[in-house]
Formats: sequence, C-alpha cells, structure tokens
Amino acid sequence: MGELQAALESMFDAFERGDTEGLVASVASEAQGVDEISRKWMRGAEEVQDYLRGLVSMVTGMKTAVTDGNERIDGDTGLLTCWIDQDYTVEGAAQHVSAPTTVIFKREAGAWRFSLFHSIPLPPEET
Repeated sequence: MGELQAALESMFDAFERGDTEGLVASVASEAQGVDEISRKWMRGAEEVQDYLRGLVSMVTGMKTAVTDGNERIDGDTGLLTCWIDQDYTVEGAAQHVSAPTTVIFKREAGAWRFSLFHSIPLPPEET
C-alpha cells in the first residue's frame, strides 16, 4: 500500500471511530467535493469540513474497504485512483456503496490532505 492510500484509509478510520477532528484534519486548505445530499459542489476547507462533521453525526456503523489503489506523486501533489466498498447505516437504513474513486491530495504541513474527493457509486451488477 502506498502513502496516499494509507492517508485515505486513515481518513476513513477516523470516520469509523467517530473522530470528527481527525477526519476534518484530513481536508486540504483548498478542498472540493460533491455533497450528495444537497446535490451541489462544496468548495473550500470550511464547507467540506462542515459537511464531514454533519456526516459523522448522521452515519453509524461505517466500514470501508479500499482496494485496487494506484497512486502517482509529483512533489506535493498526489493522485489516487481506487475502489471503495462501504457499508453503513443512515436513519436506521443499511446502505452499501461500491464506487470507483479518485482522490487528489496536497501535502500540507508535512501531511497528505485531500483536496478533491470524487466517488461514483455504481448500482449492483445485474445477474
């Protein structure tokens, strides 16, 4: 496992433990992402961190597996493509997500922090 995948897994580990501060510390200063609930872009660390704080209070029992990681590092910028499988509960309803995922990282203050997290949940395969 490379250092970017380790940083992503550390982020998910913080989420799974309910460590809100550890989770928001993984956000880069110029972070962006999509809020799947409101269906809009989030831009800037504060907006992304507020979103993550809300998720920690809404989601329970989250377990994440990161597989098929491929990373490229160029100076203080890193690109990770991987596959994420997650199981969690929201408002009493069990959820499963399987998604190809792209994460762009920036090295800030000596740590990898994500600046863009983009995941595309796919429906289950038809049999």
